Amino acid sequence: MKLKSLLVITLLVIGCSFASAQTFGFGTAGGSYLYCNYVQLSNTFGAPFAVWQGVDNLSACPGFLGINATVVGIKGGMTATTNPLGVAIAGVTYGDNLYDAYAYGFTGAQWDVTQKLACNKYKNGHAVGSYRWIGFASVSGFVFGDNFGFLSCTIPGKAGSVPSRGVSFGSAKVAKKR
Repeated sequence: MKLKSLLVITLLVIGCSFASAQTFGFGTAGGSYLYCNYVQLSNTFGAPFAVWQGVDNLSACPGFLGINATVVGIKGGMTATTNPLGVAIAGVTYGDNLYDAYAYGFTGAQWDVTQKLACNKYKNGHAVGSYRWIGFASVSGFVFGDNFGFLSCTIPGKAGSVPSRGVSFGSAKVAKKR
């Protein structure tokens, strides 16, 4: 009897963790191109808890050597007045070691993303609606870049979808160490 109860509880826990998993492709601000990385998020403890974890998957990026970035965050967002873009984004805010994964080593840089938990609709190949993600790059207490755009349910490198841009941190590149 104890074994059956344990099995049922285990299956419920596993089922709940998969039920909240979501995958998003990062679209450009122009709305018609995808960056090569995409995020796979899951609610760590399930509802009603607001802790998220996941992977920023680099498998569709040129030169990918099998290292993905780690993501951890909490339910969060920005109002239109507190967001430099002027649009409200409510969903999840997470730290992402994307710079380290992309560089295959420690960079000291951090990529922080706030994103909605729903993809944009697309019409005639272009995203419609408001921007759904914004990221900020920092190192040593200095914000040195940002990027933003639409969210896609199309995953770069899957089902014939070809990423046409680099990594979602855009042109916010960390200076190489000497």
